[in-house]
Amino acid sequence: MKVLLVAPPIMDDLFWDKPQAIAMDAVRECPPYGVYLLQAVLRQAQHEAIVADLIADGSDQIEPYLNDLEDCGLVGIAATSMSWPTAVSVIRQLRRLRPELPIVLGGIHPTMFDYYILNTYQVDYIVRGEGEIAIQALCAALERGDGVEQVPNLSWRDRTGQVVRNPIAAKLSKTALGEFPLPDFSALPMKLYKGLSIESSRGCAFDCSFCSTSYRKTWRGMPAELFVDRLEQMMPQAARTQLDMIHVIDDEFTMNPKRAMEITEIFRKRNLKPTLVYDSRATDLLHDGLIASIAEFTGQFLVGAECGYDEGLLKIGKGTTTQILEDAARMLHKHGLAGNADFSFVIGLPWETAKEVRQTCAFAAHLFATYGVRILLQWYCQIPGSRLWEADRDAGLVNEAMYNNYGFFRDLYLFRAGVKLSPKEIWQISGLVTSLQTMARLQYPDRTMVEYGHPEPIALYYPEEVMTRHPDGLASLREVAMPEKKLKPIRLDPVSSRAISTERPLRHIGA
Repeated sequence: MKVLLVAPPIMDDLFWDKPQAIAMDAVRECPPYGVYLLQAVLRQAQHEAIVADLIADGSDQIEPYLNDLEDCGLVGIAATSMSWPTAVSVIRQLRRLRPELPIVLGGIHPTMFDYYILNTYQVDYIVRGEGEIAIQALCAALERGDGVEQVPNLSWRDRTGQVVRNPIAAKLSKTALGEFPLPDFSALPMKLYKGLSIESSRGCAFDCSFCSTSYRKTWRGMPAELFVDRLEQMMPQAARTQLDMIHVIDDEFTMNPKRAMEITEIFRKRNLKPTLVYDSRATDLLHDGLIASIAEFTGQFLVGAECGYDEGLLKIGKGTTTQILEDAARMLHKHGLAGNADFSFVIGLPWETAKEVRQTCAFAAHLFATYGVRILLQWYCQIPGSRLWEADRDAGLVNEAMYNNYGFFRDLYLFRAGVKLSPKEIWQISGLVTSLQTMARLQYPDRTMVEYGHPEPIALYYPEEVMTRHPDGLASLREVAMPEKKLKPIRLDPVSSRAISTERPLRHIGA
């Protein structure tokens, strides 16, 4: 069977003068590993599998792949919540071009919302969770013309239109993860992606309240020797990338520090010198010997710091403290690795006031100024799947239908459903961070050491000119209507900047 696998990019329609949506992930970190892995799995099973890498194309248009669609027996589309609007666009194009062609969806967003999507969009199947075994079983069933009742992890509609959910298969073992064929990146456009992608583990042992990644509270790390075998096979293809790096896409590469150190020891024994990009935890970095062992193979890595105060870290469920974060930054500085580290913080969590956000900003600034780590400050975003999002869904504040169209990340309602600070407070925080960025540029003129983005919904609907302007409209109208009356000066609320009335409403006069 011929299968077309589609990797939709994260896109936006903010620029209305453009004929179509434009790619937001123009800085292409690494190829979409899952789609290329499924291509390799299907090829091993004697199917013809082609990847439509729309991330590389920077487009949501499927028409360049019309020739492949002509004799295609199945189209698979992988989608996160962020790329779901692009996936919707691709689905609609496919239905215009090939109305009868079966479409199967995979990825975290379809996994979470299979009922809704099957009942709303013209798709035939959804694979929930891991897809390596399911996609092979689905292709085999379609080739035989059999029913799909035995395909694991599959959601589908029966002849009556009812959604059927086949049982979820057991999670792949840590050894099985390393037995699938490697993705083939040999046809990637030269120097398009910053690095290649590879997997050494799945899942995370923790369950942070804001996190929407798959397989939380479960972690499977393939044996060190097996992972290095795969990495060594992939290394020659890294020359096709901009930075000759390999991005380990694990949620947490160093979740088991002993295993991470074992991997680096195998690198040395085989005289391998890969340059890795990965995610780590501050607690892992304090494991005796880990930083020294991994330093020479580290190109860049991210530490999920999240909060700058202990109460917030406890509410998140991060399993760390500000002291641990600072100790990790100190150790990185000591070993000359601080400049490779990004400490990522989330600000505006639902329980936070301006005071807590300022605490996080101050702590992040302290880590940067004292130890030279780079800091990322990101506003909390209502992305489906996290415990915080599920709580708001149960309360009727959000639901899956809010993520179908481009631009949901700049939607004012969604933003303010999560972030409780006032627009004025958010502008004040942005001013604080801008000052920090100015100081950072003086010290590091050639590198962005403090990365931050003012939230788009606030910039769009509460522009700075409006927020800093004296609210004199009402007074002006009253002056026009009653020029002979001397008006009392307007007092402003110090938090909201709204006028505070000092007069009794007219309907109450004489009461």
